[in-house]
Amino acid sequence: MELYNFLRGVLVWTATVACLWPVNVPLLALAYRISLGPKPIEMEKDELWTRSAVAALLVAGWTLLIVLVDYLLADWFEFPAGPVHIVALMGYFPVAVWILFVFFAYTDLLEGVTLFTLYIYLPVFVLYVLNAIVGFWNPLLRFAQGYLKAPA
Repeated sequence: MELYNFLRGVLVWTATVACLWPVNVPLLALAYRISLGPKPIEMEKDELWTRSAVAALLVAGWTLLIVLVDYLLADWFEFPAGPVHIVALMGYFPVAVWILFVFFAYTDLLEGVTLFTLYIYLPVFVLYVLNAIVGFWNPLLRFAQGYLKAPA
């Protein structure tokens, strides 16, 4: 089914961006700055970098855990891969948003959703377009796809 393949692709692209931990710390700091708009940052630079590093590390760890659970359910326990990918994404998104919500001390959960979208899916969009032209991201995508079973 095409929906299951699409969701597998979303999970693969999300995992490849979220798990590049030392590289995506500046991406998280930039996403935080973009999410504020014209307002000034209300914390010191060291605090921003510390929050960005720890939050990015936790999101990367959560991503690896979700991919591991997806792998175990689909490959070892032989659950249908498509519904497993849906459940994995449904479990991944709220916890990742909550991590960013807590670490950046937001007062509204939708601010965490905004930050997560800017942090993960803006780079995914840029990399997707560049990969369509050049194809440089394919080895990393194939590596991640090896752990996520294709839907039947």
